[in-house]
Amino acid sequence: MNPFEKTLKEIDSFCTKNKIDYVLFGGIALIIHGINRTTEDIDINILVDLENIKGIGEKIISEFVPIFNNPVQFFTENFVMPVKLKKTSIRIDFTAGLTEFDKQAIKRKTKKKFGDTEVYVCTIEDLIIYKLFASRYKDLADLESIAIIYQKSIDRKYLLKTIREFELLDRKDLRINFLKFFP
Repeated sequence: MNPFEKTLKEIDSFCTKNKIDYVLFGGIALIIHGINRTTEDIDINILVDLENIKGIGEKIISEFVPIFNNPVQFFTENFVMPVKLKKTSIRIDFTAGLTEFDKQAIKRKTKKKFGDTEVYVCTIEDLIIYKLFASRYKDLADLESIAIIYQKSIDRKYLLKTIREFELLDRKDLRINFLKFFP
């Protein structure tokens, strides 16, 4: 079992033990969906309410090594908890899934294999939305790779509906970038 498999297995075990719904997104999700990409970390979105964020943060640091000082405070203020798994030293970014889109992505998750480890990963459509939302250079390059493989099989209706919801938040760039890669 390689270090990423070990880390993913620990994440899944931790979330299962603590009854935390989660979904993987980012580079590791791209790899699981068959996109040829490298990554150095694991991005995980966890379902959490603002009232429970401190308690969840404390649970995370009880099993993972925090990267910053005052990690629970950092989590409650920034909604991300960067940690490492001591056994593998792989960085894990636990992100608080607070938005309706995050809740929807976690609800729509699918269980997939990474090596011998089964984990919950976001759908390719939700991964597209996460990439459109971030819109960094590497995210746009990832969208191009996704389009090559999934152009004909994506759920365009779902994607356009979700993009419309983000347009209400003045994120018109999502549609523009979506149509560049998925005309």
